[in-house]
Amino acid sequence: MNNKKRYSIGCDIGGSHISCGIVDVASGYIQENSLVSVKVDNSSKHEIIIKAWTQAIENCKKLLPKEGHFLGIGIAIPGPFDYENGIGLYDNSNQKFVHLKDVNLKKELSISLKLAIDKIKFINDATAFALGSFWFGSGKGYKKTVTITLGTGFGSSFINNGKAIDEGSSVPDSGCLWHIPYKDGIADDYFSTRWFVGKYDELYNIKVEGVREVAKMAKEADINALNLFKLFGENLADCLAPHLKNFESEVIILGGNISEAYEFFKPSLLEGLQVRKVKTDIKVSKLKESAAMLGAAALFKE
Repeated sequence: MNNKKRYSIGCDIGGSHISCGIVDVASGYIQENSLVSVKVDNSSKHEIIIKAWTQAIENCKKLLPKEGHFLGIGIAIPGPFDYENGIGLYDNSNQKFVHLKDVNLKKELSISLKLAIDKIKFINDATAFALGSFWFGSGKGYKKTVTITLGTGFGSSFINNGKAIDEGSSVPDSGCLWHIPYKDGIADDYFSTRWFVGKYDELYNIKVEGVREVAKMAKEADINALNLFKLFGENLADCLAPHLKNFESEVIILGGNISEAYEFFKPSLLEGLQVRKVKTDIKVSKLKESAAMLGAAALFKE
């Protein structure tokens, strides 16, 4: 067994689908042709969701190399969630997975997959993204990484030597930044798609669909779009600086849709951090959507 390659199945669960892949936990290589995706509405009854997840995982499991050693299944899923025990804590606050409240998903999947319960592990999706980046992506070679996802919401994770840090004096409460007070609200209000949409309308009385539209205008040297990205970078530096200093971050890894427009807020972000005497590298995730899947699979790395 010691000479065999070790594999786990990494699963990334979103609001409308589950995606799975077979991962070599040593290299982070996702086995070719092993990717399986099944659509399932998060508002469905829990039996329907379990059935869809089981189908996807079983189809993926059939593709495991016969000569390898199967370690288990890692599942990245949004909270609120009891990750250790595998129980949904959804209270309809984010209008997702409402029928998974108080459901022991670890137990149910163990039964439906005919798999020992210790072969199934859950992890927060933002933390999975961070761990995937740490082990196999832009964070490789660093000890302390801060991963930021910028999209519909503001995700974050603080990683120290392959471990997610969610308590203690070096990180904010729960190891998250989205809920911390910032200016007239919380950080999530300023570092998400809705900020771009709302701020563009407020400043210029023009409605835009999202960040991609603003980025397209910025590429065409539109001064309004460029100024908005400049303000975004300034705010991001202002918000992140004390936490980066406190954690002694070596690198920030950016993910999410907004990170694809990094070139437009890079100058103001770098300048803002420099003014605040924060020294850290900044990288855009190269793993993109596979990062969470890899991070979930890495739960079986040790």
